[in-house]
Amino acid sequence: MNPGKTLLLLQFLLCAATAAAQSAEVRFRVADRATREAVVGAVAELRSRTDTAAAPLYTTSDIDGRGTFPRVPHGDYRLTVTSLGYDSLRRDLRVGAATVRLDSLWLAPRAEAIDQVTVEAPALRSSVRGDTLSYRASAYKVSFGADAESLISKMPGLEVADGGIEAQGRTVQRIYVDGREFFGNDVMSAIRNIPADMIESIDIYNSQSDQSEFTGVDTGEGHTSLNIVTLPDKRRGAFGRLYGAYGIADKYIGGGNVNIFDNDRRISVVGLANNISRQNFSFEDILGTTDRSGRKSPNNGFMVRPLDGISTVQAIGVNYSDDWGAKGKVTASYFFNRTDNRNTSQSDRQTFTSTDKLVLYNDENRSKTLNLNHRFNSRIDYKFSDRHSVMMRTSFSLQDNNSRNELRSRTDNKFSDDDIRFVYRRRNFGHNNSDGYNVSNYLLYRYRLPGAKSHNLTVGAGGTYRSYEQLSRPRQYTFRDPDNIECDTSDYSSRNITRTDRDQPGYDVNGNVSYTRSLSKRSRLSFEYRINYTDNSVERNTFVLTKENVFPDERNPRQSTEYDYAYLTHRIGSTYQYYFKKTKIAGTLHYQHAAFSSDYAFPYARKTETSFDNLTYSVVANINVNRNNTLKFNASGRTSNPRATDLQDIVNTTNRQNVFAGNPGLDPVYTLRLSGQYIRANPAKGRTFTVSAEATASPNTITDSLVIDSPDFVIDDEGTKLGEGNQYTKPVNLAGLWSLRASVNYGMPVRWLCSNLNFRAGISTGRIPSIINGERNFLNNNVYNAGLTLGSNISEAVDFRLSYTGRYNVSRSSSEMRTLDNTYFSQTAKAETTFVLWKRLVLRANADYNYYRGITDTFLEERLICNAMLGVKLFRNCLGEASVGVNDILDQNGTTFRRTVSGTTLRNVTNLAVGRYVSFQFTYNLRLFRRQSNAVMDALQGK
Repeated sequence: MNPGKTLLLLQFLLCAATAAAQSAEVRFRVADRATREAVVGAVAELRSRTDTAAAPLYTTSDIDGRGTFPRVPHGDYRLTVTSLGYDSLRRDLRVGAATVRLDSLWLAPRAEAIDQVTVEAPALRSSVRGDTLSYRASAYKVSFGADAESLISKMPGLEVADGGIEAQGRTVQRIYVDGREFFGNDVMSAIRNIPADMIESIDIYNSQSDQSEFTGVDTGEGHTSLNIVTLPDKRRGAFGRLYGAYGIADKYIGGGNVNIFDNDRRISVVGLANNISRQNFSFEDILGTTDRSGRKSPNNGFMVRPLDGISTVQAIGVNYSDDWGAKGKVTASYFFNRTDNRNTSQSDRQTFTSTDKLVLYNDENRSKTLNLNHRFNSRIDYKFSDRHSVMMRTSFSLQDNNSRNELRSRTDNKFSDDDIRFVYRRRNFGHNNSDGYNVSNYLLYRYRLPGAKSHNLTVGAGGTYRSYEQLSRPRQYTFRDPDNIECDTSDYSSRNITRTDRDQPGYDVNGNVSYTRSLSKRSRLSFEYRINYTDNSVERNTFVLTKENVFPDERNPRQSTEYDYAYLTHRIGSTYQYYFKKTKIAGTLHYQHAAFSSDYAFPYARKTETSFDNLTYSVVANINVNRNNTLKFNASGRTSNPRATDLQDIVNTTNRQNVFAGNPGLDPVYTLRLSGQYIRANPAKGRTFTVSAEATASPNTITDSLVIDSPDFVIDDEGTKLGEGNQYTKPVNLAGLWSLRASVNYGMPVRWLCSNLNFRAGISTGRIPSIINGERNFLNNNVYNAGLTLGSNISEAVDFRLSYTGRYNVSRSSSEMRTLDNTYFSQTAKAETTFVLWKRLVLRANADYNYYRGITDTFLEERLICNAMLGVKLFRNCLGEASVGVNDILDQNGTTFRRTVSGTTLRNVTNLAVGRYVSFQFTYNLRLFRRQSNAVMDALQGK
């Protein structure tokens, strides 16, 4: 290259670099001075005050009212912001080396009216900010007095069902209100106690662990959260809803919620009493929900949904949050729940065997359950200085459960439609008393080390102690006479009567140390060490009634056990995170060493020690393609330990029809998980599109090894045989478990109908391994679903929501055994409306249609449930309402229905339900805010 041209090029690059170095960024946010809402599309002009020949710079505000001038040369400028319907705003500023931030540009609404001007703008339904999907509440109109649940159910990609919230295919695990935890992890309590008219937006995002919140490094241990952002002018006041109703005959419900907000100080009280199975908020089940065999039911999670049948409920909850001075923050919640449940259920079950016959099982079960539960959770944050801070979480749970049941059943063998042979009848009586408590505390110390680059040190320690005690007195009678319908229990030769005492205390102790350092402006590196010690003791003493009708002093060695087991786990690893323009990629890799030891004292002495080595990992990626498009990915490999009931080395013959055995040789389960999401929001057209998928696999999942229809199978070391019509189950480690879920959601406004339309479709497929009579079996489940929701966006006076969901279910076994008739179609249609008929007269009605139809059999279940209520608004501001209505007008809800399919069984179950009744109700909506009544608010807040 010519030397002269080279020198000229270098001079040009030097000038460009100098110009770039002498420029800075100007950021601003504009909002309505009266409503505090963001002003979208405001035009901002930045003009130099010294260089009149320089061309001005222009930009516009986005959906959040924010705008940016990326490269502004140093100097003095005048910023002018204009927007239709507002007075212009001017601000003089100086641009230096640092970024200029103007976050308080308030536009005043223009005082004079503008004649003959009509402005139409699409509702700003949703937007994407980094990894957060935000829904603007004003774009989804609901009737006055509706709660957050009604609002959320109209938003695309969100679904409220089965006592929880699904957001883009993921379960919401925690609720925040204005960034603060609200009622712990009880999702339904939060959304049912915040009025919809107080909400500015609903934000869906992935919240991180307590440690990651401080270090800024995502270790992949977060969970999907929902944040309710309230309107700024609704953060100081008292609000809520009180209601009471009486139904004919002998039905009642009463309760409500009262919330007192004073900016950071917030107190919420909720209460409920009824005998119509309304469970306004969930309760924590520390004992576990067990079936008749005594094993923990697989379909129950940490938060228990309402029981089948009819429940009488008394419940109260309190949530408190506040800033204690400039350095401390506290959030705490307490719940009490009393549930008295009764149920009459009927089920029919088909179980296939390795031969050409089916085992038919029919039963009727009458049960009563009384459950008492207390729960307390708290979080305290205290900042000693800019460098030192601590966080402490404390929780306590106490539960008492008393249940009784009587079960009558019949078992037959089916060889063909014309060849059905009787096996036996059974009559079971169960009585269980269980109580337990769980207390835990975790303390995290956080320190920002001095230095030019950001580097942090965190040290955490905690522990949990739990105790579980149970006394059960089951009685089982077996009758071989097909004509003995009443099952007379005076025949003592048929009995199996036991008494079992179970005591299971345990504790966990854990600690962790983490060091995080910024490698550059865009990357961070973290090193971590964790240690966890878990110790559990199990003592199960079973006594079998003798012929003399007395329980012996010595426990039965075949059904009793006493042992201790412990896990000591060390984990060490590192996390690297890269962050650039709201795009984040983080990878975590840990080496994990777990040592397992067990010490059996009864029925024989034996000690076992073994160890497991694994690599656990996590990869998290949030890619912000542009302002309206976001991609999320998460991959992980983690371990989980077997349950105590699966490790016990006994054969449980409490229920001879379902015999269960433990397996002390179980290994920890290693689970691989991969998930992804794509979110696209078009604020200009009000459209939202989301795609989500999740795949899970395990090379050694814990599953069942079953023995069916093998009367001569020996179940213990003493040669006891299984017997005809009975089933033997033992947990084992097997490879081959995998599952895949995918869903698509698309939401759009229908302006000619003044409504929002949401489409959704999904697929769920997977394979569950098992062993049946010594042969490997795979159950393949496939569920295809599609549906839509049309929600009105007209006004508070006309509010309706229509929804439909259709599901096609296919479950097939891959073994050479007989295939179940397990393909069926189901559909659900729902309609609900609130309509102001005339002035203060209001009609509320809803209908729920459920349809199940067998494809490979002649099964059919169909019902339509309709409710309607007519009310009148009371008082000057229409805050009260008196109404009369009918629940289940067609009287089709006397029972509920459920179908389940497992690797060997197809089961249909009906349960008792409330049914039809007439009710009279009064409701009052409390709305007292600072600007409305200063005197009242001062009195409420003790000022």
